[in-house]
Amino acid sequence: MKRGIYILLLLFAFAACEEIYRPDLEQVDNMLVIEAMLRADKDVNNIYLYKSRNFNDPDVSYPRVGGATVFLIDSEGYTLNCPETSKGMYTLFGRLDPQRSYQLVIDLDGDRYVSEMQQVPEQPALDSVYGERAYKVSIDGTASSSEAIEKEYGIQMFSDMQQRGTLSHYRFYGRKVIQYLDTYDTVVMGMPETRPIYIWRSIYPKGIFNIAGPPEYSTEKNISKHPLEFFENGYHKYMPDTMSFMGWVYIIDEFGINEDSYNYYKDLNQQLGAEGRIFDPVYIQLEGNIKCETDPGKEVLGNFEITTYSESRYFIFYNRAQEAFHVHKIKYFYDIPLRGYVKDIMPDFWEYINKQYP
Repeated sequence: MKRGIYILLLLFAFAACEEIYRPDLEQVDNMLVIEAMLRADKDVNNIYLYKSRNFNDPDVSYPRVGGATVFLIDSEGYTLNCPETSKGMYTLFGRLDPQRSYQLVIDLDGDRYVSEMQQVPEQPALDSVYGERAYKVSIDGTASSSEAIEKEYGIQMFSDMQQRGTLSHYRFYGRKVIQYLDTYDTVVMGMPETRPIYIWRSIYPKGIFNIAGPPEYSTEKNISKHPLEFFENGYHKYMPDTMSFMGWVYIIDEFGINEDSYNYYKDLNQQLGAEGRIFDPVYIQLEGNIKCETDPGKEVLGNFEITTYSESRYFIFYNRAQEAFHVHKIKYFYDIPLRGYVKDIMPDFWEYINKQYP
């Protein structure tokens, strides 16, 4: 009798296993997606048109949309045509006038899509870049599970930006290049010798967009102590622990953006930063600055953005066992491949504390 009960319990347990639930989602027409991020200082800028996909669509690609007429209208009424150079890619040749504003216009399948006017921002500048010893807190878990809080120690880089004109909103993108040293044994003229191997690799940021703007509900436009990148003590996650750490080359891409672009990234960050907890924001469709003029009820995804650009580079060195660290600005912008190694001869871009520039 007991054996029979155990068998029945096992059968009930197998019958109670979870099944994959596939909800019936409303099928909607694939919407037009516009990727239009123009840098005012570039001679060539590309605008891309795609179609969105439904959630359960097995095709994960996003088809390019060809056959559109794409152009800009500036604040003086002049038209800048963007011919289709490949399917779904429309190219603007020539730089934008920093004294003018621009509007994106797209004619496609009898509809006209029009953006709001975008002013060319002033070129951004970092007034100072500096670091502080800090730690980063990460939470592993969701609202329905036990959460593990972890601290990771390192150096947090900051920047100050003083407003000189009308520019007060920024976006940052950083490339971290770790330098480390290995050695190899060889024989030179009959004598054993140990020689260096200079190795480097690049690490790019993940997660939400790094944006900066003035404090809300304030007339103050200067930005102080804006966090840039965090450099963790545990650099051995990026290099073998048998090799010698030789510091970081930190390449900072700074973009000047308009306030509406800043607000777009801010809304996007709120959704990208959601982790399924109870107080996370509700997912909504992001509203860009492009509308369908001929059919206001038609949805269109994407945002038209004009940016300006500047680059800064810094060298950062620290010892994990010490509190002290070193930061200095790099004066010459050598070309640095994404990763690689060089035997014997130090690369021209290699940085160290007392480097003398030509």
